[in-house]
Amino acid sequence: MPHELENEMKEPPNLIDEKLLDRIQGSIIAMAIGDALGAHVEFRPHGYLMANPVKDLEGGGTWGLKKGQVM
Repeated sequence: MPHELENEMKEPPNLIDEKLLDRIQGSIIAMAIGDALGAHVEFRPHGYLMANPVKDLEGGGTWGLKKGQVM
């Protein structure tokens, strides 16, 4: 129930598995990086990416997005 989750957030357990927490945080960071990179590489063939490597994340990509633009 939502109220149970809220209670857990206010009073987290004393024992936290640091290894598991590191893996969760790493997964979230990797997801954000992958999502940002994906705009530039999705639907592009390997040969195109070899000839035109991603050097920045300033916009453009497959969909021609402007810097910071979301579809």
